[in-house]
Amino acid sequence: MKTSKEVRIGIMVAAALVIFFVGFYFLKGSSIFSNDKEYYCFYANVDGLQNSANVQINGLNVGHVTGTKLIGNKGVRVIIALDKSVELPEGTTANLASFDLLGTKIIKLILGPGPGVIPAKSELKTLAEGGLVDNVSAQLTPRLKELKGTIIALDTVLASVNTIVGEKNQKAMAEAINNIKTTSENLAKISTMLSSEGNQITSVIRNANSITGNLAKQNDTIRQIMSNVNNVTRQFANAPIQKAFTDLQSATTQLQGIMNKINNNEGSLGMLINNKEVYNNLNNSLHSMSGLMEDIKAHPKRYINVHVFGGGKSKD
Repeated sequence: MKTSKEVRIGIMVAAALVIFFVGFYFLKGSSIFSNDKEYYCFYANVDGLQNSANVQINGLNVGHVTGTKLIGNKGVRVIIALDKSVELPEGTTANLASFDLLGTKIIKLILGPGPGVIPAKSELKTLAEGGLVDNVSAQLTPRLKELKGTIIALDTVLASVNTIVGEKNQKAMAEAINNIKTTSENLAKISTMLSSEGNQITSVIRNANSITGNLAKQNDTIRQIMSNVNNVTRQFANAPIQKAFTDLQSATTQLQGIMNKINNNEGSLGMLINNKEVYNNLNNSLHSMSGLMEDIKAHPKRYINVHVFGGGKSKD
């Protein structure tokens, strides 16, 4: 029996419609022929959660998201469909968690302790976990605030520095730097001179070492000299210095009395010094005596007669 062309076209159109509706509901995360169990979850924000997103238990896919809807003050209701073989113990929690770095979200079921089982069409306890990006953002946000405060403080410090380091201070700093440069150059010159005079410095040090060595060798002699000096000092300390000064003062007084007598023409020496007549007589006497001595030397026979064997007198 042959079917007509119209019948075949009708069958093809019906099959296409069935495939379309089945695919449409599959893309929405629901299945026309499925008898999965549904549960309801409420979240404040479902950013990144798409319809048909996976629902996992311990990393195993056990269902998917079939729909989302905003419900007044309760937030966003998320409907999840689980395989009919999956049973959720009481205390099970539906955690909204990140699936990848792009922000895609999935729902992870954390099974409770029981002992009962949560029936289908029930509301599950929920918890929104922070993803990797959220955790990094949560840690970076306070650090960024601290960095902002640090930048503001640094800007204030730089402004203060610019205020302090004015034109005059800049000139003073430039002069100080030039002085430091000049000092460094002078030190370099001194270092060069010391390097060039290194042999002489070495010789001076060697001579100093030789002198030090000689002094060390003459240590006993120096010690003996210092001992002698100490003995002489001790003898001076023990000497009757006070008596010597007293005697010296007495002699000075006596000498002063003699000088006073001489000045007052008292005594022969005073008269000799202060009386010109006495001085002239003494001077004349000395001249006469000098003439007499010369005459005796020239004519000794006048004054000395020697008679041998009764000889006669001789005449000059």
